[in-house]
Amino acid sequence: MPRLACLPDLVKTFVWPCLVGAAGGYAFHRLGMPAAWMSGSLVVATVLALGGARVVVPGPVATATFLLLGTVMGSAVTPQTLRLMMSWPISMAGLAVLVPAIVAAITLYLARVERLDRQTAFFASIPGALSYVMAMTLASRADARQVAVIQSFRLVLLVAALPGLLSLARIGGTQAPAAATGLGPWPELLLLVAVSSGFGLAMERLKVPGGATVGAMLASAVLHGTGLVTALIPEPVMIVGFVVIGVLIAARFAGTSLAELRHLLRASVGAFLAGIAVTVVVAAAVAWIAGLPLGKVILAYAPGGIEAMAILAFVLDMDPAFVGAHHIVRFVGIALLLPLAARLVLGPDRGA
Repeated sequence: MPRLACLPDLVKTFVWPCLVGAAGGYAFHRLGMPAAWMSGSLVVATVLALGGARVVVPGPVATATFLLLGTVMGSAVTPQTLRLMMSWPISMAGLAVLVPAIVAAITLYLARVERLDRQTAFFASIPGALSYVMAMTLASRADARQVAVIQSFRLVLLVAALPGLLSLARIGGTQAPAAATGLGPWPELLLLVAVSSGFGLAMERLKVPGGATVGAMLASAVLHGTGLVTALIPEPVMIVGFVVIGVLIAARFAGTSLAELRHLLRASVGAFLAGIAVTVVVAAAVAWIAGLPLGKVILAYAPGGIEAMAILAFVLDMDPAFVGAHHIVRFVGIALLLPLAARLVLGPDRGA
């Protein structure tokens, strides 16, 4: 009986938001929007959450979705992708300039223009690594609710707006790459799913940032890049994954009142614009120096989460392996240096 009693709650908090999100994704798809299924699902499910609905993605479903999409993204890797890795050191070095510049720009805006206290402005400015940033925020004097809303809304804007902006600027594709034709033999497909899922779960147990997605993507990339596997995940299954990811991001807004959101809306938009402006400037310089496509570098540098940005890279045909690798390096760098940076910027009695 307890399990049956949970079923209506599951339908209300997960199945219904996914159905609504799928409708939003389909509408965006019919309108020809880039990254339609994910961004459409995100926008509609976010409205649902802000309207007071509970939106909850069960942990096992979230993990399965990350494994699925990691497998999908790895299928875009080819031998040519591996050869292009020679240009990565230059773009990786650009992160050392990008991250401090984003933090400085957003902190300055939030503190000077929006009049947030310095601790809150600082933690709200950190690009990505939200769970780690929130852990440090809770141990400081910063307003954790303001940090969470500003960080989450910035991610929503990135996923919803960035594909369209890149498309309008004609610096990115709008279709997922076709690494092979057809689904491939079923034994290959089963091998792909088994190996990618196993490696993704192993990476997650090792506490690797975005472990399920990153591990599955690496395993799938090796299998496809070496030609051992040509099978692809069926498109309807990919669409389900994109819809669930949109709902997963939207779930961050469940329980946030409209009054509270209005109070922080301008600050969130301003932080987003400041972060994107810095990202575009640094990405343009790195793209010119390294001879890389600008759109790909912008996605690799965009101040969002590992999973969301790598998935966007896949649906926009912008080398998800490149984008994912840069976000992992940024996450690790933040994890290692944020405590020191907080003490330097906020002082020893405020940074922790």
